[in-house]
Amino acid sequence: SRVRQAVILAAGMGSRLRDVASHTPKGFLRLGIKSIIEESIAKLVWSGIDEIIIVTGFRNEHYEKLSKQMPFLKTVNNDMYETTGSMRSLSKAQDFLKGDFLLLESDLVYEFDALQVVQNTAHKNCVLLSGKTLSGDEVYADVRKETILKLSKKKAEIHHWGGELVGISRISHDLYEEMIAWEARKSKKYDYENCLSDLANIERINFEFVEDLAWCEVDDSRHLERAMNVVYPRVCERDAKISMYRRTDREVLLNPGPATTTDSVKYAMITEDICPREAEFGEMVEGIRRDLVRVVHGEGQYETVLFASSGTGAVEACLSSVIPPAKSVLIINNGAYGKRMEQICDAFGVLHIDYDIEWGQPINLAFLQSLLNDLSGQISHVALVHHETTVGILNPLRSIVEMANKANIQVIVDAMSSLGGIPIDLRTCKAHYLISSANKCLQGMPGVSFVVCERESLMETKEFAKRSFYFNLYDNFQFFQVQHQMQFTPPVHILYALRQAINEYFLEGETQRYQRYSESYECLIEGLEQLGLRLYVDKRHHSRLLTSVVEPDDKKYEFADMHQYLKKRGFTVYPGKSANKRMFRIANIGEITKRDVGAFLETLSGYLRARQINVGFGNRHYQTTIVGGKNETAHVS
Repeated sequence: SRVRQAVILAAGMGSRLRDVASHTPKGFLRLGIKSIIEESIAKLVWSGIDEIIIVTGFRNEHYEKLSKQMPFLKTVNNDMYETTGSMRSLSKAQDFLKGDFLLLESDLVYEFDALQVVQNTAHKNCVLLSGKTLSGDEVYADVRKETILKLSKKKAEIHHWGGELVGISRISHDLYEEMIAWEARKSKKYDYENCLSDLANIERINFEFVEDLAWCEVDDSRHLERAMNVVYPRVCERDAKISMYRRTDREVLLNPGPATTTDSVKYAMITEDICPREAEFGEMVEGIRRDLVRVVHGEGQYETVLFASSGTGAVEACLSSVIPPAKSVLIINNGAYGKRMEQICDAFGVLHIDYDIEWGQPINLAFLQSLLNDLSGQISHVALVHHETTVGILNPLRSIVEMANKANIQVIVDAMSSLGGIPIDLRTCKAHYLISSANKCLQGMPGVSFVVCERESLMETKEFAKRSFYFNLYDNFQFFQVQHQMQFTPPVHILYALRQAINEYFLEGETQRYQRYSESYECLIEGLEQLGLRLYVDKRHHSRLLTSVVEPDDKKYEFADMHQYLKKRGFTVYPGKSANKRMFRIANIGEITKRDVGAFLETLSGYLRARQINVGFGNRHYQTTIVGGKNETAHVS
């Protein structure tokens, strides 16, 4: 079974590096853009680790700050770090560990394949060994066949050399308990390497050997120099070519979800079979519920209710569950998904009043305010789509929420294509229900939708007459509260993928993801304008996540023909939805960058030239030149 927890030992003072790291733990030294510890954390997440426990000591506040940014990080402090060894630190993680885990040191620089080796080993207990590094301060392994006999820094004690200890090991929970018991009988300065060596005579501890592994630890200035000049460049070169089992063919999906995903999200679905009613699966799902609330900063006041459905299922669950029988919901409709809300209400007999706007046109806030005043006492909720992907318009969520809150009206937000892409902070923008799905800006797989509910508002719906059995919001929430499980059969492997996607979201960071999406959008707009194509929506109202493009008025142009031309070259675009103008849509969400967008624009330009299509502003085309890894654009007459 895949290991899902890791422990990083990070309590040491790094006394031999005081001249370069006097105020921070040595794990925060930087060889590249990120610190050593941040790069290690990222690799652990990509390898499928769901929870990382960091045992801290010296300047522990640095790790505490990191854990606040990444909910999958837990920290525990060894306050006796100056006088105890690494086994005392490892024992501090006891309350967090539920099963087998990976054990690492905080100052390790290593290539990603090192983790794949220990994740995919057939051995229950396994230490990773490498060939000779000549780095100094090595720990050598004495071996027989596939097992460890002894670990020692003294070459004279090694009779059958098996390699050098890397500092990445797979430890079973049974072995860990023996290590803890053994440590209790030893001196304070007892290290985990000595413990493994001592227990090798009692327990079977195997090893995996990789001759030419790129790795090093950073204990002193000589190690640091070698890491910077020799090891880290080799690590970067190899990590650029990593293959997770088998790299999947990559399609750049420019439709508004499902989005392009990472290989690590795809492979998160390849896991052991498990009954979804087992406690460990329930704990994983509860973690997803908590972390989806964290994405929108609703801790303490909000709850997540998950459904096995497309996003429409969660919209249906919310609208059919939270509107009181004698009240109406005011639906703001300026696109196909606002219209869908009206259709759902009709299907369930939910009273609704519709503020219909021409698709793609902005909401008139003054008129909305007059509606709220006129309908006071008649409506209980306002419902709107935040990012209306019909045309790519972004509706003014904060302004509408403030107006509704002042009128004591609750707010339902379809945040299907914005949550995880555009920062939403429920502390300052108090919507009552946010609806979304796994496969949009969260970059997970389709099959899971959810509603983030203000707990107090949700509890008010307890006694409402049920309009739906499967999709009743309160009943599903209550089942989570009591059973810590989904009420009905969950999409097990899709949830594993969502767990991975959420971890990768926090790893990238809220601001950084929006910045990446924005950079792709800016590249897209610049390229479309260079090609002479017209935009459907005024730029002032763009979401920066999806752009609608007016189709060329040329008989030689057909969307189906363009779609197939682009798809054969790895790009998927989406047809338009408009009552009065032909257009197509290009989204820039998912695991794509402005480099992908630049390549798409070159391909689109090639299509227009090949078909000799006149877009209405001359026959310009788009060209991208990669210089130093950056996209530079230029249009050529």
